[in-house]
Amino acid sequence: MSKDKTLCDWSKKDFREKWDELRALVECPRYACTKCGRAAAKKSVLCKPKTLDAPEDSDK
Repeated sequence: MSKDKTLCDWSKKDFREKWDELRALVECPRYACTKCGRAAAKKSVLCKPKTLDAPEDSDK
């Protein structure tokens, strides 16, 4: 992926043409963009990343 274009900036055409790259970027997401809501495994591919915390125990 281009270093100056984040996943947040991808167009619909980018998603169609770079499907395999997208699959690798979003597999096991650890970060989410607070601007657009996209999730990714690497912080560097999102424009405003925030760490996804582990889900809390729902029995509490």
